[in-house]
Amino acid sequence: MSEGIRIKLDVQLFGGLVVSYEGKNISVGKNKSAKYVQLLEIVWLAGENGIPKERLMNILYEREEQSNLSNSFNNLIYQMHKQLKKSGLPDYDYIVNKDGIFYTDDNIEIVTDAGEFEKAVIEARKHEDTTEGFLHYKRAFDLYVAELLPEVATQEWVIIKSVQLQKMYSECVVAVANYYEKRRDYEAMYKTYKKAAELYPDDEWQIGEINALVDMEAFKDAYAVYDETVRYYTDELGITPSNDLLECYERMSRQITNTPGKILQIRNDIIERRGNVSVEEGGAYDCSYPSFIDAYHILSRNMERSGQSVYMMLLTLVDYEGKTISNQAKLEARGKLLQKAISLTLRQGDTYCKYSASQFLLLLVGTNKESCKIVYRRVLNKLKILAGPRTELEYSVVSLVDLPEGLGRAE
Repeated sequence: MSEGIRIKLDVQLFGGLVVSYEGKNISVGKNKSAKYVQLLEIVWLAGENGIPKERLMNILYEREEQSNLSNSFNNLIYQMHKQLKKSGLPDYDYIVNKDGIFYTDDNIEIVTDAGEFEKAVIEARKHEDTTEGFLHYKRAFDLYVAELLPEVATQEWVIIKSVQLQKMYSECVVAVANYYEKRRDYEAMYKTYKKAAELYPDDEWQIGEINALVDMEAFKDAYAVYDETVRYYTDELGITPSNDLLECYERMSRQITNTPGKILQIRNDIIERRGNVSVEEGGAYDCSYPSFIDAYHILSRNMERSGQSVYMMLLTLVDYEGKTISNQAKLEARGKLLQKAISLTLRQGDTYCKYSASQFLLLLVGTNKESCKIVYRRVLNKLKILAGPRTELEYSVVSLVDLPEGLGRAE
């Protein structure tokens, strides 16, 4: 320890507050969202720069109207000292006021994972694209194991800091993964993106996962990650896959096409994959949006030769007044019931996919416009049985003969 420092505390902030003293975890109180705990966390996160008293008080008492905030703040500091002493820690100030700015007590060395993370990123930037820079980025990447202080995640000061740290984490992911990719260490690259995707599934780190698996020629695993990601976006987030994800799919498809394989292994993979997407025995083919696009292209090319007509139908959930359903919980529940209604109504030769939270696309083979209306009524009737008589559904339909030029003229 440096001169003047009497004790050292190791503080974990990623994933939740954990305070360790002399190798043992210390409880700073039962309520981790208490104001005196937040007081400590804010000062600790401020590090050597400290934080002005006025700013500190505004953060802690942001939404509270009190006539005398100074008294409340002084009582809070007293409560903090009382709780820390009760926890078994030595009797020090822990935080001190120097000319209106609060710092950690000079007698205390505080080492936080968030602080070490920031230092590592700042150091990495000094060395740019070098092995030394990579080592700093890697250390930062390893420190960032979860989001900052989930127990107070809704507090504005935590949100602001979390956004800042998440941006730095994204910088680490890209730097570490690129380093591995340049050295053809695709397994390490995959693990890097996998960890990032588990922490932030909405940030499309899965694209890096898939590319690494493709480079490893682990095509079966790549497809599994891709399929899971597309279904997460459509089912959980209610949005269509991005162009970047679709381009990733195309690259994966090209690689698979250009890679020789044994016919029995290919057959087994197809059977396994088909088993994963078949929900109802003998029912329509439920697929992801990119797979739906592939099915559309195949059927379009085969129409002239087979003479079969194919129509694409868009089904949209609306409320009983024909308006968009704004209640997300209600929309999610209705979406699942619509998916079931489609599965129970369509034939085995038909294909469908979820396009958004409120919409499904259908490919109807060997039918006509009048038959499409019948299909729509059957799906609607089935949906009303499942979801109630006030459930409504809009539809539009277009022949594949008219696509893509006539796509905007769907009736």
